[in-house]
Formats: sequence, structure tokens, C-alpha cells
Amino acid sequence: MTDADPAQGANEEVRLGDSPSFWRFVPVADYQRPELPASGAVAYFWDGMKRRLGFSRSPSAGTTHDRDTLPPLPEERRKPLVPAIETGRAADALDTALHDWLTVRPADQPIRFVVEQPHAHPGLLPAWAVRHGAVLIDPPAPERILAGDLDWLDQWPREDGSSALWVLPRLAHCYLRHPEGLRLVRTLLACAEAGELGRGVIGCDSWAWAYLDHLWPLQQSAALTIQAFDGNRLARLLQAGITPPGQALGFCDARTGEEILRLPPDGTELHPDIRQLAAHSRGNPGIALAAWRRSLHSEPHEGAIQADDDNGKCDDGETVWFSAPRDEPVLDGAADDDVALLLHALLLH
Repeated sequence: MTDADPAQGANEEVRLGDSPSFWRFVPVADYQRPELPASGAVAYFWDGMKRRLGFSRSPSAGTTHDRDTLPPLPEERRKPLVPAIETGRAADALDTALHDWLTVRPADQPIRFVVEQPHAHPGLLPAWAVRHGAVLIDPPAPERILAGDLDWLDQWPREDGSSALWVLPRLAHCYLRHPEGLRLVRTLLACAEAGELGRGVIGCDSWAWAYLDHLWPLQQSAALTIQAFDGNRLARLLQAGITPPGQALGFCDARTGEEILRLPPDGTELHPDIRQLAAHSRGNPGIALAAWRRSLHSEPHEGAIQADDDNGKCDDGETVWFSAPRDEPVLDGAADDDVALLLHALLLH
């Protein structure tokens, strides 16, 4: 990773072709989860009603291909169609968001938090630390956490006039959900927010952030997060991942045969499947890409669609079929409180 100039990142928006970068950091309070399109919301409501009434879900009469009979796309074909999350582009966006803080170095805000979505941008903060020559702080061992060993804080760089910058990528690894496992993280946050540890950036996944917010008055104004991916940004991310670029491929809805990954020139009327995928993943690009990968299928041997491209249908060229992610799992109505508590514990850990 080469050194980056934060000032340049602030004045120049990262671009992919003619499209703005899909990575953008915003204050935590400005995070907006993408909404389910109206058609998807009605379908979810109707499916829920049928489950409550005891009816099984049946395929619609207009289904073009049954997703259960479509052959899965071979792994060697999936790989070039599913983009890897580019740490460099996310780091550029973080440079832009932190430019003023890095330049002005306000005394009343010695630290900044980066609240991360699970699986959304792994490796971002370590790469950003290397880019800026920052000291990377390793989390303490579990034994030191339980012992409340405050000597762990001695590894922090002490300011010597050069205002050494540090990065703690995984705040979630600095505490244990145990009566004896919280002293160290409380001391860490108190010292960091008081400026006793110098300037630094702390990474924290969203689950840990929600938990710690009940234990400590976290500085919400100092926290940034990646803005949720809506349908348009997700479509651009998926298109950018097709290798080689410009490859003639059609991504078609298995139910209707409509092409789903075409971006309208004016940014309107994006296909509902992409908007639903963004809502299904709650704007988390890592989850969206995993769901996209699982939803790709090969061209069936028989009955392939051959329709006029002018009406939004896929033609008889190379086609990859997309089947929308299946419904979220639903607890059986007979499940008792013990089952709910067990699942909650598994979710937390």
C-alpha cells in the first residue's frame, strides 16, 4: 500500500469510470438502511399472512424457471462475477471523511470511531493505518482482559512532538461479556476520550457498538460508518466486479426473464430485485455480495428465454440466472422462551 495524500482525497472524489465511488462515510446518526420496494413489501406481508394461516408457499403461475431446478453456477464462473471488496477504495473514502480531523487535529476530539458493518470491509483499518504510518494496536489476550491488566495501555505511543497516530482496529476484542471482563475497556475509553492516549482511530463492529453504548457514554459525534448501500450503489458495485470488464452477459430474473442489472441512464426504475437485495442485506455490501453469489445459476439446458431486448428481457446470448434470496428463517410457533434465549445467545456470540 502506498502512502496517500489526504488533502487530495478530500478534493477529488474517487471515481469508477463515470460513476462516483460507492464508498461513503457518514456520521452514525445519518446511516439510512435501504427500504424494501413496495412490491417486495407486499410480497413479504402476504407470505407472512400465509404462514400464519398455515398455507404453504407455491410458485407463481408466471414463473419462467423454478429456482430449485436451475443448476447452480459453477464456482469458476461465479468468481469473476462477484466483486471482491476493495480495501483501497474504502480507505480513500475514509481519508476524505477524516481529512479535517487529520489536518486540524482538534484538541476536543482526540479520537474518532469507525463503526463497521460485519463483513462489509474487512482489513480496512489495518490497511489505512499502513497508509498513514500509524501504530497498529493489538488487542489484549483474554487473560489480561479478565485480570483487568491496565499495563496493556503502556503499548500506546506517547506523543513526542510528532503527534504519533495510532489505530485500534477491533474494539470488540478488548472486552469480555463477563463481570470481570469490562474494566479494561472502560478504562481504555475513558483515557482515549480524555486525550491521554494521543490521537487515534478505533474500529468497532456495529454489534459491539450497540452493546458498549449501554456501558459507556460513547461519543456519537465522533463516530463514522459506511453509508448503507442502496440499490443503485449496489448495482454499480456488482457491475464493477464483472471481469473482464465489458463482458457481454445478461443477468436475468429466473421468474420473469427480465434483465436486472441494467442501470437506467437517469438512475430511475432500477429493477426491484436489486433494490430488494439491498434491503434484504440491510445495506451491508458484504452480506449483499454473499447473497448475490448464492443466487446465481447457470443457463438451463432447455427452455431458455429468447425475447426482444427492447422490452427489458434477456436475449439468447450468454445468460446468468438470478433467483432472489429465500425468505428469512421463521421460528416455529411452538418455540418457547428457552429456544428464543438460546438463539439470542448464539446471535450475540
